[in-house]
Amino acid sequence: MLEDLSRAMQTADDNTQEWQKAIKKGDYYRQDTEYGFSVYGQVIKNAYKDKYLRNYRLVRAYSIACPEGELGDVHVSSISEIITEEEFEKAKINGWRDVIR
Repeated sequence: MLEDLSRAMQTADDNTQEWQKAIKKGDYYRQDTEYGFSVYGQVIKNAYKDKYLRNYRLVRAYSIACPEGELGDVHVSSISEIITEEEFEKAKINGWRDVIR
């Protein structure tokens, strides 16, 4: 089981693009989901010091499924795009529906 987790983390790291690695505290993002809606979030904390967690960020994320938001970790390879604060606020006003694309 731990080998599977390690392999999955390595695959995610290998598929991370340079712009995703540069995501930092304060950045806003949009993330596609397999459920047909986007997740919008803001990075709360930069990369962790542990080399195995270097591509994870602590975020507060929102969606139509969780409009009040929640704290969590996200691997940067799953982030679809960086958005502006204005785009984030527009999504918030529209109930986290995909209105910025």
